[in-house]
Amino acid sequence: MDVRSTPLLSALTERLKFLSARTGVIAENIANADTPGYAARDLKQSPASAASIPLRTSDARHVGTTGPAARPPVAAPAPDGDAGINGNRVSIETQMMKLSETRLDYQLASAIYRKSVELIRLAARGGR
Repeated sequence: MDVRSTPLLSALTERLKFLSARTGVIAENIANADTPGYAARDLKQSPASAASIPLRTSDARHVGTTGPAARPPVAAPAPDGDAGINGNRVSIETQMMKLSETRLDYQLASAIYRKSVELIRLAARGGR
C-alpha cells in the first residue's frame, strides 16, 4: 500500500503544490512592481477540495462522486487598488502580506504532513 495515496496526504500534497505555485505568482508580482501597465495576479484554489476525495460505495446502486476533475489553478488578474502614474497596479505592501500569509499556510500544511507521516511510521513499527 502506498502511504502517499491516503486521502489526507493526497490533499496535503495538493495544498502544498498550490501554495508553492501561489508563491511563484506573488514573486512575479513583486518582480514586476515597476513594470508600466502591469497588474498584479493571484491564484485562487477551486472549492473542489472535498470532491477530490472520492466517496466509497459498497453497492453498485449507490451514488458515487463523478464530478469534474480538479483543474490546476490559473493565475487571474487581481490588481492592487488604483493605478500609479505608469499604469502599474501592484502594491508591494499588499503582495508582501499575501506572501507572508502563503508562507504561514505552507508551514502549517507541511507540519501536518510531517506529523501524519510520523504517526504512520509509529503505527508501522508497532508503537516503538
